[in-house]
Amino acid sequence: MGKFAEYLDGKVYSCKHCRTNLARHQDIMSKQYEGTSGPAYLFTSVVNVKCQEPRLAVLWSGQHSISAVQCSTCNTDLGWKYVRVSSPSQRFKEGKFLIESAYTFKENRWHLSYSRSLLKSQGKDKLKT
Repeated sequence: MGKFAEYLDGKVYSCKHCRTNLARHQDIMSKQYEGTSGPAYLFTSVVNVKCQEPRLAVLWSGQHSISAVQCSTCNTDLGWKYVRVSSPSQRFKEGKFLIESAYTFKENRWHLSYSRSLLKSQGKDKLKT
């Protein structure tokens, strides 16, 4: 097993199997992607992952050089990183990460984060538990 090296604050997506933080909600470029297991998100950056050697793959949008992405803690396959794309219209994907929603979990801090911002907007400083 790898090491859970980086913790994220706010709205966080984590590995569904081991709860290692992977990405922040604000780093989603698009939710309109499909991975091998269904719906996926395109992220500008992720943490606590390892990338395999790039390989050529033919996807819906054309032939691309991609690297498989795995959780650095439990080695779950999460999706892939776009290393190089063949079509100029797809260049925005280079360096981005496609993470499949089937392997992610929205951390409970989403609700807590919303509650704190709501209380602050009402002039209350502390969140009662």
